[in-house]
Amino acid sequence: MKKIFVLGLALLSAAASLKAQETVTSDKDRAPAPDRAAAKFGATITPKDAKAHLSVLASDEYEGRNTGEKGGHMAAEYIAAYFKKLGLEGPVDGSYYQQVALVKQHINDKTFTVNGDSLQFLEDFLFFPDLQKLELDASGLIFAGYGIEDEKYNDYQDVDVNGKVVMILPGEPFGPDSTSYVTGSREFSEWTANQEKKLELLKEKGASAIIMVTKSVATYAKNYRNYFAGSSMKLASDLKNQEEKPALLYVSPEAAGRLLAPASLSLQDLQRKIASTGKAASAPVKVSLRFRINRRSAPVDAANVLGYLEGSDPELKKELIVLTAHYDHEGIIDGKIYNGADDDGSGTTAVLEMAEAFAKAAKAGKGPRRSLLFMTVTGEEKGLLGSRYYSDHPVFPLENTITNLNIDMIGRVDSVHAGKPEYVYIIGSDKLSTQLHAINEKANATYTKLELDYTYNDPDDPNRFYYRSDHYNFAKHGIPIIFYFNGVHEDYHKHTDDIEKINFDALSQRTRLVFHTAWELANRDQRPEVDVENAFPSDR
Repeated sequence: MKKIFVLGLALLSAAASLKAQETVTSDKDRAPAPDRAAAKFGATITPKDAKAHLSVLASDEYEGRNTGEKGGHMAAEYIAAYFKKLGLEGPVDGSYYQQVALVKQHINDKTFTVNGDSLQFLEDFLFFPDLQKLELDASGLIFAGYGIEDEKYNDYQDVDVNGKVVMILPGEPFGPDSTSYVTGSREFSEWTANQEKKLELLKEKGASAIIMVTKSVATYAKNYRNYFAGSSMKLASDLKNQEEKPALLYVSPEAAGRLLAPASLSLQDLQRKIASTGKAASAPVKVSLRFRINRRSAPVDAANVLGYLEGSDPELKKELIVLTAHYDHEGIIDGKIYNGADDDGSGTTAVLEMAEAFAKAAKAGKGPRRSLLFMTVTGEEKGLLGSRYYSDHPVFPLENTITNLNIDMIGRVDSVHAGKPEYVYIIGSDKLSTQLHAINEKANATYTKLELDYTYNDPDDPNRFYYRSDHYNFAKHGIPIIFYFNGVHEDYHKHTDDIEKINFDALSQRTRLVFHTAWELANRDQRPEVDVENAFPSDR
């Protein structure tokens, strides 16, 4: 018996030691312990509640929530009424509405002729809504290659483009060995990464108009036809403060060939010549050009909808976390209602769900130390207009805004993650603050355990999503941001983006990640430090 007893003690001692080692190891790898209050109120964000909101916002009754139209006003009223029901404050002199001064524009004329023959809008050429007016007759143009002026390669060394229409190519020239003539390597230069550099140079050189060749005319026309051909909107202030710069039009390679043909030049031959020699092939082209583009304008009644929850800490409550989504969509096009259930009914629903969770926490005495602004913005589909208006006319000082968490499309699963819905794309989290990035990752590891996909966080990603939602208007002011996104799908910007295709479990889980990140930001002692030079340039 004694031997067995001693052996038993030894085994127990060994087991205890092994258990202690396992505990040390598992504690090291284990996710941080959840905050009980955060977990409790985060759990109030449910698929059932999300569906209740989205069933209203994405219904046919709301007519696609177009900015300045009946459905858009109905959505704004629904959101404001819900904020009031939750007990949030209306921070705009007691109102939940921040009126946004917009104008609606329609194209009156879109004429572009070459030697008397008309090019077809959205087939041969297009222009963006920021081009207001162009009345120009020209007897020629200058083909200026890639529009680059650099020590190693210069498209302007033998041509004067002052007062001329100038045609340029996108990107930069590469030789037969796939080496850039500009960088001397296989890496792209800034001339490719930042198109504005080319346009600014042509402005300095006095070009009267710019024609950019692109293969994307047909793609843009197919996916964004209403944006280019339909009515457009601008901030009223943009019409008053328009910068004098050359008009910019985009033409297809086929249309570019028609422009060059009178000089017996071929776009392909010119590109091959540059690629084989590393020398500019710039040349004048004698051709009769006629441009007639203009728009008419009318004011629009639209508003951002804001709900404010004041923080509980006397010292920290002046600081603010802004939670955003856009409630507008495309409205009715060709008789079809574009309900925008995912874009961005899902994000708007997320903001409403988080507002409820934080309001419940506050009523239970667990309110955030810092203040929170729940803001659903208008005019995102028209060019990020509502968020830009707020950043130009902030209700709360931007220097006190510590972070913007923006949600735009979190209700679907893209083809990359088919069958694996527990993911979300994270964009911009580390571009201004490494601390913000870490806070979001910790919140995910503790509460939601989603796959955080950083594919679109690459500054070289051609989709350029960093610039395409409302967080951008905070980031450009140096405010750390995170953009939460489920990726594009077959119903993106189509009338088939309906509620029946929403994955409410995924929507709720992604919303809880944003909630827990906001909870940590609102309650930690220090605001996230801006400690990174943004890899995304603020000037697009």
